[in-house]
Amino acid sequence: MKDIIRLGDSTTHGGVVLEAFSRTDLNGKPIAGVGHNVSCPLCKGVFPIAEGSATYSVDGIAVALDGMKTACGAALIASGSKGAANVEPQHRSLKAEPVWIDIYC
Repeated sequence: MKDIIRLGDSTTHGGVVLEAFSRTDLNGKPIAGVGHNVSCPLCKGVFPIAEGSATYSVDGIAVALDGMKTACGAALIASGSKGAANVEPQHRSLKAEPVWIDIYC
């Protein structure tokens, strides 16, 4: 599996991932997915991530992986390696525990 894109990762156009799922964590950074915005200095704007994993999603939104594209055509570049992702429950209660998703299997 390709590495997961996280907040702050870069693109082939020199841009940066600006948004991510707030309730996720992969090695200290939130995970990004389809629809999250990315800056693009080459195209002079902010564009959404256009491609996502067919296997992994958060709240029904596909997670972005290394090499996938943004709406301006830039490819995403993952900065981290594989690991275990923490996705917090949508509605926390005293009994709720974070859900761990194994992403390197």
